[in-house]
Amino acid sequence: MMEQKLKPIDVWVINDSNYMRKFITDIITSDDIHVSNYATDGHDALQKLSVRKPNVILLDLEMPKMDGLTFIEKMAELGNLIPIIIVSNFSKDGTKIVLDALETGAVDFVQLSEESDKDKLREILHTKIKIANNSDPTQLILEKISSLRPKHRPAHRIGTSELLLIIGASTGGPNTVQRLLSELPADMPCGILLVQHMPKGFTTQFASRLERTSGFIVKEAQEGDIIKDGHILLAPGDYHMIVQQDRKIHLDSSEKRFGVRPSVNMTMVSASEVYGASIVGVILTGMGHDGAFGMKTIKKRGGHTIVQDEKTCVIYGMPKAVVDLNAADYILPIDKIANKIAEEIENLV
Repeated sequence: MMEQKLKPIDVWVINDSNYMRKFITDIITSDDIHVSNYATDGHDALQKLSVRKPNVILLDLEMPKMDGLTFIEKMAELGNLIPIIIVSNFSKDGTKIVLDALETGAVDFVQLSEESDKDKLREILHTKIKIANNSDPTQLILEKISSLRPKHRPAHRIGTSELLLIIGASTGGPNTVQRLLSELPADMPCGILLVQHMPKGFTTQFASRLERTSGFIVKEAQEGDIIKDGHILLAPGDYHMIVQQDRKIHLDSSEKRFGVRPSVNMTMVSASEVYGASIVGVILTGMGHDGAFGMKTIKKRGGHTIVQDEKTCVIYGMPKAVVDLNAADYILPIDKIANKIAEEIENLV
């Protein structure tokens, strides 16, 4: 009996440029991926979506009649929860609108430019389309944090932290991370390290956004930063964040691990060698295996580990990898994780 061939992923390209629509289509078309329709702007796309829906949408941001961000908002209002990847040519100043799009409901983003290497771009788009096709965009809508307000910010000790919380996330992470941090007590007696898979140029803006919504002091980590109670250090895009013996941060530009830099594993392994059992490790939504070995190392040295459960993940890849290594002490929905973190930190005090 012949094996039944899997249907290719049905993709729509929404872009006002005829050249870009053709360019993107030529780049992504393969046995696994088929572009079945186009739209010139968000309004055109909404009309076409009333007739038929694809598996994944590749969306430009700057378009006439209805821009990409407004389109995502309309999709959420109508309950059309189709995985959306932002594919756009945005400058450094455009990082804020990309983060707005991720917060509103986009699954991921890819930056286009005239200098983009076609083979590399093809690989990136293929990977992200396949990830998006297996994602649950309903979780992105549930994690919207626009109504959150910063908590009262207490005074914190100036010296280095004796306890450490490390959080790792990837696809679907920005919303989930914002929610988790907003639910943590603002007077946590520990330092906090955050590794969110993001490219260079985005983590500065993301750190600013987290500070506004979380009630913590948040900054993109710099060489020599001290780990302090109540302060969050975010790994900068394109650098591994390493914890040194003096409990200061070293930024490392060595090769990517599991295809990513920053790597959660690099932060967790280096921190576990310094803090021993005085660590709580957390892995949230994301694709791939990064963080699994790091969590195993934390657990081996007596620390405690928490992962987000499959039901509330946008992508249950990174948490599943931790579970498969038997390195998860707790597997919890996102609304239970903050309380468990606070409880575990309190037990370490």
